[in-house]
Amino acid sequence: MPFRGRTEGLRFNTASSTPQGGARGSEWKGKEGGGTSPWRGNNVKNSYALKPQSGPDISLHPLGDMLTTITNDCLDTAAKLVTGTSSITDCKYIGSYNWLDAKDPTIIIPGKPPNWTPLLNPEKLKEDSGVYYRDPNAARFAKYPMEPSVQAVLKTDAKFPTDEVDIFACGSTMGNLLRFVRHYGKPFRFKVQVIGNTVFFSRKENSPTEVISGVRGFGHTFPEAYTTWEKEVKGSESNQRLIQYDFAGLKCIVRFECDGYFGDSSAYNTLSIMTPDATSLTEAFLGTPVSQVAAKPNENLTILNRGSEVPQQSIFDLKTRSGRYGKQIDMLDILPLLWVRQVPNFIIAYHDGFGLFKDIKTEDVSKDLKDWEVQNQDALKRFAVILRQIIDFAMNIKSGVIEVYCPSVNRLEIRKPFENGFNVLPQSLRSKWENGFEEEDDSDYVDASEDVPSGGRVRHENEVSCIRFNDADDEDDDKDFTACSAESCGYCGHCSY
Repeated sequence: MPFRGRTEGLRFNTASSTPQGGARGSEWKGKEGGGTSPWRGNNVKNSYALKPQSGPDISLHPLGDMLTTITNDCLDTAAKLVTGTSSITDCKYIGSYNWLDAKDPTIIIPGKPPNWTPLLNPEKLKEDSGVYYRDPNAARFAKYPMEPSVQAVLKTDAKFPTDEVDIFACGSTMGNLLRFVRHYGKPFRFKVQVIGNTVFFSRKENSPTEVISGVRGFGHTFPEAYTTWEKEVKGSESNQRLIQYDFAGLKCIVRFECDGYFGDSSAYNTLSIMTPDATSLTEAFLGTPVSQVAAKPNENLTILNRGSEVPQQSIFDLKTRSGRYGKQIDMLDILPLLWVRQVPNFIIAYHDGFGLFKDIKTEDVSKDLKDWEVQNQDALKRFAVILRQIIDFAMNIKSGVIEVYCPSVNRLEIRKPFENGFNVLPQSLRSKWENGFEEEDDSDYVDASEDVPSGGRVRHENEVSCIRFNDADDEDDDKDFTACSAESCGYCGHCSY
């Protein structure tokens, strides 16, 4: 597929030392998996605090009883016993959805990413401004942030084999664990729940509407100018994509925010045809921009059928950064994140420091991802070990619910939840996932969609275990978030170019 604006023979700087502080080397804030989305000028008036935090606030959300701690030394020992290659295979698209810029929580399935439509003549762009949320799924639907993902999978394939899935997670939680086994990162936490044979990883910020402070650069205004929401998905705020792959014997589903895709003539000519009722209903939900009124915390999820699928090989990840100092982006910071999400294309856009982009490069990084995988087997074997340990703990605790908390670069804690009652999905959807397509969907949601025609997992033996049981910051003023992002470092404020 021909890429517009492609730079032939492009070479990125990959000869670098160990990444410092989890830098992504970009200004792009909010396109990961699960990343963050811009809701500009949003005056949120609900029960959730907007106070920005640099890491998990355990005074706001106390920790439960300790079950075990895991260190990288322990993982190193266990990883030596892992045989074979820890790699991703059989990657495929299984669903997607778009969040609509609506007053009530509304998604369209399958939705569609924005199309890459570069400007013919560069124009000076305004600098980013406004309110940016760390987790758009939680901000839009705080009750069950993972529900849209599950709905998208089951609407795409009504006979999807739910019993074969080991892990259902977002790119953020998987990325945090991958950084941990690579011996860098920042504090994080997430909750885990077993539903049927699947262990769900549920991202946990200090608040569903936690915001990012100190946003600077052009990481949002650039994609607004250089990508386009096509007619069938007009009014979209973000595209969330779900892929499934096998990693080290584990079948994983990973959700992430897709920055866009490279369209071609066939893509332009295969737009879905909407019925008049679907169109009018969508327009009704778009009456009030989210930039003015946030989605109501207690509203049900509305699902519409609009959009069309795009192939995995056409999607891209996009980063912007200043080119004033002539430094090339360090791909060692980017490749692990692209690997988790299996994104094969990368766009880096350099500006002059004042919003004028004259140096935009695109590259197919498929081979780079494979090379990175081969060169990082030690870390990926530790990654496989820690995933299996989390699965084991969740499966063997009576409630099926645990919390994972990382307070430092060399310590991961597995704990009981502080409070009971956590559920990653509503009861009706939990039952549907546990029972597969045989279970009727008796959910209470307003569902305006039509199902898209649909196209004995064995527990792992001889799993390596490495568990140690237990008996029982800087100021924001000093931080520069320009090179940070939600997926890479969670906006640590210390990333450098």
